[in-house]
Amino acid sequence: MSFRDRKNRAQYAFQPGVPVVFTIPEGGKVLSGRVIITGNVVISGGTTNGTVIDEGGPIGLIKRITVTANRLSTSRYPGGKIVDNTPRALTRYAITQHAGKFVGELAGSTLGGGAAGTYPIYLSIPIFFADCVQRNQMMTALNMDSGTYQSVQVKVDTASDLTGCFTGNDRLITNSTLMVQWKDDRLGLTGDTTPIFQEDHILQIMAANSRTQDAGMPVDGAFSSMLILAEQGVQHTLSDAIVNRVIFEGASLAFNEYGNDIREQMIADEWYDPSQTATGQYFLDFTDGFQQFNNCPAPGLLVQLDLNNPSGAALDELRIYTRRIFPLLPAASN
Repeated sequence: MSFRDRKNRAQYAFQPGVPVVFTIPEGGKVLSGRVIITGNVVISGGTTNGTVIDEGGPIGLIKRITVTANRLSTSRYPGGKIVDNTPRALTRYAITQHAGKFVGELAGSTLGGGAAGTYPIYLSIPIFFADCVQRNQMMTALNMDSGTYQSVQVKVDTASDLTGCFTGNDRLITNSTLMVQWKDDRLGLTGDTTPIFQEDHILQIMAANSRTQDAGMPVDGAFSSMLILAEQGVQHTLSDAIVNRVIFEGASLAFNEYGNDIREQMIADEWYDPSQTATGQYFLDFTDGFQQFNNCPAPGLLVQLDLNNPSGAALDELRIYTRRIFPLLPAASN
């Protein structure tokens, strides 16, 4: 392969409710991948636009993106779901990689807020393997060299209707020209990289609690960073009314900060642009740029969250996106 290899590699038709699967070709170290939704979204029929939920349209046309690495028995790299994320988590984490700014659909389309019409879109949902939070961002690039994995597949779960974009919308979506594409950017580097796993999960808030614990938090690997999104009500509106304080106690981490402490550090470290809204977003970097020396082991980590519940039981939630690194496995014996 060329030293620099950046290509839009595959394209399939978008079919509502039908997953799209890409197989990533071998070769080089993948810095980032992008699931791209492009073409015309046609909304017709019905009488009610509804109310925006989550990030709205067109981001809500995708439910979840997973990347599964099927390891070879002789490989030193662990396999499994190395990416298991909602588009909201991926696009919000991308703020740290986009000079502190949120980027949605390229031309700013919101599908007319659910109104009937035809909307041309180009939406790129990024998956960052290389990590600009680190001083050596190439360290976590996805190693696609021959012999590392048997195969690596990207699965894109598409929405069957507009309920992931708007609540109360009674219109239909048609998509005769809508396509789902996979693009990635890779370099022909030699040597090993550090396996990184990305996931996000939901913590439903049943009541205000100064010591909420998260049973869904991963318990293996070592956290390099985390993004907490505080979502209020049935519209999942990002809100500052939920998180009071975040506490971590572990083998290498003693952390106890209020929500505004975290927000100020996000801006001071230049992960977020102070001119942009950061409502309901709390980004935590555990490595100070040196993940090989400074990270946060998940086993034995105590996580306590001081949370409000302004909307009532099970109506508010945290969407917690994590990045975890893992050591290479021992070399297979002959």
